[in-house]
Amino acid sequence: MVTSGAIYHFLRLLTFPVDIRNICVMLAPACSGLTAFAAYLLTSEMSDSPSAGLLAAIFMGIAPGYISRSVAGSYDNEAIAIFLLVFTFYLWIKSVKEGSVMWGAFTALFYGYMVSAWGGYVFITNLLPLHVFVLLCMGRYSPRLYVSYTTWYALGTLASMQIPFVGFLPIRTSDHMAALGMLSFSPFNLLS
Repeated sequence: MVTSGAIYHFLRLLTFPVDIRNICVMLAPACSGLTAFAAYLLTSEMSDSPSAGLLAAIFMGIAPGYISRSVAGSYDNEAIAIFLLVFTFYLWIKSVKEGSVMWGAFTALFYGYMVSAWGGYVFITNLLPLHVFVLLCMGRYSPRLYVSYTTWYALGTLASMQIPFVGFLPIRTSDHMAALGMLSFSPFNLLS
């Protein structure tokens, strides 16, 4: 709802005569298009093939499960949440490849937005530490990964704790302990 309100006020600021109901009706299809673009970016970042990103975007666009959640008039949080999920993964891969605090901060920013949009944010909270753990087991741990992970964890946890329904859950519940465990285990791998 906050996203719809922000879009409404932005368009009114630009003097577009738009009704909030129209924004609510068209938000899910707009997020569907953004999700296809995010799938393109994610796949293009991970693959050397130029057509892989296009195929990922096409498959995201024709997935029946996602189409049912992103039709016009379907005003649910899942349409925007899936876009944020895919885009957060893209930013994470970009952050790991670059080893930059900036990309880690962008990952944390979109992770925080994902937390505010959907309760399924715990999926990202556990998948990113799992990715770090797998890279560690494969012997591919690097300072770039350390910078990306610590930036994401610190800023993302602070951002998620600002959401009222989350509060102090990131430091109290077992759902978030994998992320904290990898954070406490990570510095020792740089020494070896």
